[in-house]
Amino acid sequence: MKKLILILSLLFSLFMSMSVFAADYSIGSASWDVGSKALATWDETEDKTKYKVQLYKGNKKVGSNNAASSEKYDFTKLIIDNGAGNYSFRVYPLKGGPSMTVSSEIEYFDYDTIAEFKKSRGGSTPNSTSTSTSQANTGTTTGWYQTNGIWHYRKADGTHATNWFMVNNLWYFFDANGNMLTGWIENNGNKYYLNQPNGDMPVGWALINDKWYYFEESGLYKKGWIEYNGHWYYLDTNGQMVTNTTIDGYNINQDGVWVQ
Repeated sequence: MKKLILILSLLFSLFMSMSVFAADYSIGSASWDVGSKALATWDETEDKTKYKVQLYKGNKKVGSNNAASSEKYDFTKLIIDNGAGNYSFRVYPLKGGPSMTVSSEIEYFDYDTIAEFKKSRGGSTPNSTSTSTSQANTGTTTGWYQTNGIWHYRKADGTHATNWFMVNNLWYFFDANGNMLTGWIENNGNKYYLNQPNGDMPVGWALINDKWYYFEESGLYKKGWIEYNGHWYYLDTNGQMVTNTTIDGYNINQDGVWVQ
């Protein structure tokens, strides 16, 4: 009897080891599912596991390495916060490890698409045309409206937003006449950038006329050496990230990263 129990125990151990060895955590593909949201999707692994997924804008990481319990992740808010551009993501199975990472194709999200994302998340944006010019001129509406191609924002007290004004957690700048501005502006001796055509102020990395900048929460662009996600970058006196050069004796590659 003892011998039978021992044999059964050995067979069970062998079966369990074979089951672990045969586990398949590979991911077949990764792609975007874009509608009212920016969903990163991938093929579910044969054996159950969680996932780690990282968003990229161009070749730079956006946000943290996120955990997902199913074969999709909603990157809508991150893309809204980081503005128009080329996005991709990388994902790997938690049990399989980073060596099993797969990458998605690049998806370009333009300003109109991002404006639609904002609308679907609630609240109007400068690209929302739900308020007509005739209605706006009556002074009875609150929020965004457009006249002669220029956006304005009427506050709850009936006055127009001027100077810096926050709408849906995004900063905008309006001149003394209540006109929303876009592009580069100067205010109180400082230079700021406002995304075109939406007018919102970028925070973090932003690609402007094929040049990368890094904007602080205040809206001011960084200069000199900065560390981002464990890598060092150098931004010149105009705030532009430099590439393929040497600064202070340090070599900087085509991605703007200092390489030792």
